[in-house]
Amino acid sequence: MNIIYDAHIFLTQKAGGISRYHYELFKGMRRLGHDARIAGLFVKNNYLLSDPQYGKSFILDPTASFAAFNKWILKKRLKKSNQNIIFHPANAYQYLYPEIFDVKHKVFTIHDMIVEKQNASAGADKRMYAENASKIIAVSEATKRDIVKLWGIDREKIEVIYHGSSLNLQSAQATRTPVPDNFLLYVGDRDGHKNFTTFIQAIAPLLIKQKNLYLVCAGKRVFSKQETQMIKELAIEKKVIFLIRPSDNELTYLYGNAKVFVFPSINEGFGIPILEAWSCGTPVVLSCNDCFTEIAAEAGYYFSPNLTDSIYESVKRVLFDKDIQKDLVQKGKNRLSLFSWEKTVNQTAALYNSI
Repeated sequence: MNIIYDAHIFLTQKAGGISRYHYELFKGMRRLGHDARIAGLFVKNNYLLSDPQYGKSFILDPTASFAAFNKWILKKRLKKSNQNIIFHPANAYQYLYPEIFDVKHKVFTIHDMIVEKQNASAGADKRMYAENASKIIAVSEATKRDIVKLWGIDREKIEVIYHGSSLNLQSAQATRTPVPDNFLLYVGDRDGHKNFTTFIQAIAPLLIKQKNLYLVCAGKRVFSKQETQMIKELAIEKKVIFLIRPSDNELTYLYGNAKVFVFPSINEGFGIPILEAWSCGTPVVLSCNDCFTEIAAEAGYYFSPNLTDSIYESVKRVLFDKDIQKDLVQKGKNRLSLFSWEKTVNQTAALYNSI
């Protein structure tokens, strides 16, 4: 099969779930012997540039100065072979031009419906592309239900294919900034649906009571002025450590050394960090939203995301109960066998083949 992915996501994301997903698909399809290509030369993505086999085929563009050139390459390639390829873009917002809709076979992955659930009129371009695609991949049954409910798209057009984890505990590397021995771990962005404010307000009393307990936050952007002020008002500024853009090896180290990984999001599409924590033998404490209960099942310890008391008690219970920790780690290890990038690639290849 001839498959085209676009370079845009690799030019906008230095690291992140969507670029990792498309990197794993590209690499996996090549491994299966398919003619998979990334249309574009200029990228800034760590996964792609550090790949020993494919990294030298791309040019580092840290400021996205050559985005228009990537777009020109993509349009040219699509126009040349629009009936003989499968096009699988990362982000519909970048592709609303005629060459796209002339491509016969298109697959579109919807990673979540967070914005659309908050605002029914949002995501018009995303919806247009989803309706025009030959097949839609949803990353969870929860996301599939949201697509059907909000957009009325035929369930038969949507296939659920889960993500995998890229982390391996054997590759752990100590962080450039030292971290304490005892810490809770938070990973990712801190936008509204991530529920970071409620989470940190909930655990502040625990951090204050436990003199040797800290919170480590790993993410793409440093704390805002408002977040810094909130942490100061909670009197935990000396108990919160921020690490910006840790490498995969550093992130593995953080997961592997954390006492508990906490995922407080109100809404998500999948939740790769759950798999990452399991792969590093870390107990997972998380919100009881539909997506997380689907992915983590019995391998997670749940709290009500809007209730600070629930978050506090759940984190505290797992933190101090060795039996619960051991049980969660074992269940996470067992459940991790259901998720892998190899399965993602194989199932996606079968979907490509079906169209």
